[in-house]
Amino acid sequence: MPDLRRHALFQGVAVEALGALQSASAMRRIAGGEALVRQGDDADALYFVESGRFRVVVNKIRIVAHIETGEAVGELAFFAGGKRTADVIATRDSSVLEVSRQAFDDIALRHPELYAAMLRLVSGRLAAATARTSSISSKNPRVIAMLPAGTSQMPDGFLARMVAAFEAVVRPGTSVIPIDRATSEAADAHEYQSWLAEQEARGAYVLIDGSGSEDWGQMVCRNADALVMVGRPEKAQAEPNAMEEAAMRWIAEPQRTLLLLRSRAGKAISHSGDWIDPRAPKLHHHVALDNDADFTKIARFLAGRAVGVVLAGGGALGCAHLGVIKAMQQAEIPIDFIGGASAGAAMGAAIARGMSVDETLDQMEAMFIHAKAMRRLTLPIYSLLDPTVFDSELRTRYGTRDIADQPINFFGVSTNLSTNGLHIHRRGPLWECVRASGSLPTILPPFIDGDGNILVDGGVLDNVPVKVMHGIKAGPNIVVSLGDPNEVWRTEALYDDIRGRWALLRDVILCRKRKAEFPSIVEIMSRSMVVASRMASREMLGEQDILVNPPIIDNMQILDWHLGRELADMAADYISEQVLPTSGFKELFAK
Repeated sequence: MPDLRRHALFQGVAVEALGALQSASAMRRIAGGEALVRQGDDADALYFVESGRFRVVVNKIRIVAHIETGEAVGELAFFAGGKRTADVIATRDSSVLEVSRQAFDDIALRHPELYAAMLRLVSGRLAAATARTSSISSKNPRVIAMLPAGTSQMPDGFLARMVAAFEAVVRPGTSVIPIDRATSEAADAHEYQSWLAEQEARGAYVLIDGSGSEDWGQMVCRNADALVMVGRPEKAQAEPNAMEEAAMRWIAEPQRTLLLLRSRAGKAISHSGDWIDPRAPKLHHHVALDNDADFTKIARFLAGRAVGVVLAGGGALGCAHLGVIKAMQQAEIPIDFIGGASAGAAMGAAIARGMSVDETLDQMEAMFIHAKAMRRLTLPIYSLLDPTVFDSELRTRYGTRDIADQPINFFGVSTNLSTNGLHIHRRGPLWECVRASGSLPTILPPFIDGDGNILVDGGVLDNVPVKVMHGIKAGPNIVVSLGDPNEVWRTEALYDDIRGRWALLRDVILCRKRKAEFPSIVEIMSRSMVVASRMASREMLGEQDILVNPPIIDNMQILDWHLGRELADMAADYISEQVLPTSGFKELFAK
């Protein structure tokens, strides 16, 4: 039986007023995925959520709020006397009490404290809206529906392994409750919804196998916060099945996850896009059935505790990133998602494809020292350097496999001169991402992708792309910037020391160097790109992020790849000796 007294909103309101309001209201049931109100409708009723959950969506795209049991819906437009300003969509089967404008006004005349209660609500909502600058992130899901994808079958013991993974990740004492398909035979919709509400009130996680009967699957998905689709590319076809199609109508893209299983960790990954494209999940993950750590990784993502690593650009200075990663691996700190700009994208991409730190250092030396990929001048029409050898090396060493086919989640960023914005690489050949993200303007020609976008170095717009990582996942991040942000770069050279073309040519031919060299074009370009990022890096951090600035070898420049291994060792020692012992660091990033 509905009871408005349990709504915190009505604290201090007389029992008589609540009784009258309840008597004048009508119960409405809204199925998961259906709209309670539509943007542009007349605001002629007020709603109080008895059970379930809703999302508030502006212009069909931007999620601006989530509304749960005990809260009101539609109060802003209701009291303003205007039109609805957003769609309110049930994210699970829900029940609301509906009160008409006339009924509310009549009761509030006799009980003015109702207006005071609603004023508190409106003020709180407006304050939250004022503080919000962009679409909000969904809360971590508590009720998670799991469905086989395509023609796949859920592996035996899969649900039990996911429960064990969650129990290893969530706070001690948090319940993790599995429901298997056998429950479907005796399921009652109203009892099921009431039971879910009880578990949520206790802070439990509920993991449900929705692969029973059609009625069971529909009820599970209509009442879930998140959808996990489980595919087995080795054994099944990718096209979504009917239950998936129905579930995707109820559960929005930001709460969809795709798991692609393979029998063993050493098995090659390919054609992930065939599974990703028709499902549009926010994230996909590769899971090896012989690796328990992959299951724990999925639990971290779903519980909002996935560990990210964000790597800044900086040419050869990026070898410090490899030292940071080495120290993390030695401390058994997981890397669930890795991303970066420029050199950070190059280092991150190597780790994402499964290379070790030593293998990555070998690769960098082979490209930049032995093959001299960044030492080949050309006629300065498109760029100062000839990219032919560089491109060949990248194709060979990073390969043409899709970013989506890498065992560790990865993104890189470049600057899109065609759209005047940041270009986030989540799909496409891995080598193209690395090439585009490291295209130093004027030094290398821009990369042009298959859509005709003109892409240059990601550091031009965002050299430390931690905000991109925030938009992709919840949880803590280790953010690696390069160089001391308080460093002052000065030179003893004078402006009048700039030499004319013939003097430059003579000095190059004779290998002459002055005591105080004027800053080179490479130094100026690289420094110019990181200035804004260094100034803003601390302001971009989230509450759980940790910014590290590993030391750089004195006078090391962005093309000094011969110092890369020494720099990586220095960074690893710094992280192990000065950062990891910091109170709370390992606990924040613990497995």
